[in-house]
Amino acid sequence: MAKLELRDIIVSYEKFTLSNISFSCDGGEIIALIGRNGAGKTTTIDTIMGLTNFRKGSVCYNGQPVTKANEHLFKQKIGYVGAAQDYYPDIRVSRFLRVVSGFYPRWNAAEAARYLALFNIDPGKKLSQLSSGMRVKLSLAIALSHAAEIFLLDEPTSGLDPVVREQVLEILARLAREKDACILFSSHITQDVEKIASRVLFIVDGVLALDADPKTLSERFVKLRLDDSRPCPEQLKQKGVILDGRYVILKESDAASEELSACERAPLLIEDVLIFLNGGAHNAPVDL
Repeated sequence: MAKLELRDIIVSYEKFTLSNISFSCDGGEIIALIGRNGAGKTTTIDTIMGLTNFRKGSVCYNGQPVTKANEHLFKQKIGYVGAAQDYYPDIRVSRFLRVVSGFYPRWNAAEAARYLALFNIDPGKKLSQLSSGMRVKLSLAIALSHAAEIFLLDEPTSGLDPVVREQVLEILARLAREKDACILFSSHITQDVEKIASRVLFIVDGVLALDADPKTLSERFVKLRLDDSRPCPEQLKQKGVILDGRYVILKESDAASEELSACERAPLLIEDVLIFLNGGAHNAPVDL
């Protein structure tokens, strides 16, 4: 039974709709949400957190729909990291953690202190003295300190230096491996996705366009290097997406023709698949 499941979620705004989003996350899984700006990544995470109202569908925990009656219990199971928040700017980190601890029956003060030290957060500093990157670290420390089972992380490594970023990725991988945690995170850093994600959800204009194991993407899509000495085959223009005038991305099934079999294959990247699903680089800004 999945720890977390979304069933046919629809969220409607005046100029945007998140359409029939359905997926599940089992314990031990790390799922990455990627998509262009405004595709629906943050809306998906906010919907699970109850920060956004959905018109249709359900969010389920261990097979049971989350309702107003059990929402507070569900949220105690979640470690959440969103955009850097201002919180209460005039109180100190240590005081803020004492306040936050009251919301979580399983709060572990020793773990919180350990993560503050790991992330070099001075507990004596006021929240207003923390940079946006340090506030993200503080959110991570809180998320990791109350025995959460589900982690919802919106750009968790944004603004972190490479050393801390690597530490965070190792922590998330260990939580999934050793604690059977369910982890859902969005990121524009595709190296992070490639390092730890066991599944990738590609969201295109509010639609879940592809749910895939990143290791199998090269079995479904191909990136071919164009030959400058020959004109681009018409089949590529019709079925593929040209990238930088040097490569073409297309479905593996469309690359099997004799005309294309001689083309040199190039390493396929996650962002290549996203660009293909968006119909080309001009439609897919580099926010993956």
